[in-house]
Amino acid sequence: MEAEKPKMIYRPLGNTGLNVSILSYGTWLTAHDEKAEADIIECMKKAWELGVNTFDTAEIYGKGTAETIMGKGLKAIGAAREDLVITTKLMHCGSGPNDSLLSRKHLVEGVKNSLKRLDLEYVDVIFCHRPDTQTTMVETCRAMDWIVEEGYAFYWATSEWTADQIARAMEICEKEDLNKPIADQCQYNAIKRENFEKNLRHSYENYKYGTTIWSPLAMGLLTGKYNSGEFPEGSRFHPDSGQSHFLSSYFGKDNKDKDTVLEKMNKFTKIAEEVGCTTSQLGLAWTLANRDVSTCIFGATKVSQVEDNMGALEIASKWTEELEEKIEEVLANQPEPEMDYNTWAARRPRRKVALDYNIPSLKE
Repeated sequence: MEAEKPKMIYRPLGNTGLNVSILSYGTWLTAHDEKAEADIIECMKKAWELGVNTFDTAEIYGKGTAETIMGKGLKAIGAAREDLVITTKLMHCGSGPNDSLLSRKHLVEGVKNSLKRLDLEYVDVIFCHRPDTQTTMVETCRAMDWIVEEGYAFYWATSEWTADQIARAMEICEKEDLNKPIADQCQYNAIKRENFEKNLRHSYENYKYGTTIWSPLAMGLLTGKYNSGEFPEGSRFHPDSGQSHFLSSYFGKDNKDKDTVLEKMNKFTKIAEEVGCTTSQLGLAWTLANRDVSTCIFGATKVSQVEDNMGALEIASKWTEELEEKIEEVLANQPEPEMDYNTWAARRPRRKVALDYNIPSLKE
């Protein structure tokens, strides 16, 4: 008899019938070299064991290394292909004149190369990793439609596209009867909210656009490990990490907002202690509580990190209006809502519209 699969919460990815686990495992900052291979594979196995069915990577991660490692991890998991949702992203993977951007040449050749590295016949979703200002939108949409029609992917999607760019792609696909994009991979966490909650609002409302969230823990800020203001060697914000440029996106130019952000993070950690969870679990649960989030991608190099992140599901199932308002008071960064000129009043903030207070407990 087949062993009972662990419980997991699934959401449809946008306006499709594809169900993704609300926590996904990704390889952005963890699989850039083969030294991490064994750890990544163990993390993938543990994630699968705990109910994760969705795994994300990209051709640019380690210049293909991450896709190769993921392919090995999928074999180690040993699951039936129909039980897995595999996503990758195309735009950059080399120094040649046609090894980047969203031209038909790179997209078609790129997906074939990605599939070789993953050792798969197809992926479930393929993302255009960033907008391309050189290639026409028509060329990109036609190429992505061809990829779907030829069976290299079931769906295509965008990543960090603006609402206007998404709308333009939808318009072209509607006019030419092409397969439309279904979701955007975008950043969203308790610190970074403006784009997700305000700028992409019309994409959710007009197209039921899905989302796969990257950096839900704000590059580690929402784990509590930087609450002291120190960035130890080996951490992502250390000057020698190669990732320290992300600091300015959180702390502002010349770290002018550092003290304010860290004060909020320390208060956030105190709320986590009151709730009885880790800072990471509260950070992930805050993101998951928003129904506009289809799936939240986390990275991990230790099995213990995977297990800790899974604890966010139980915290999300206990989400209340009281907890939401308590955190909102600490964050004090809710995007300014748009005006509704029919009523001449501000629209209700999108997060408040999309909050889900009925996430089931996996322990019941």
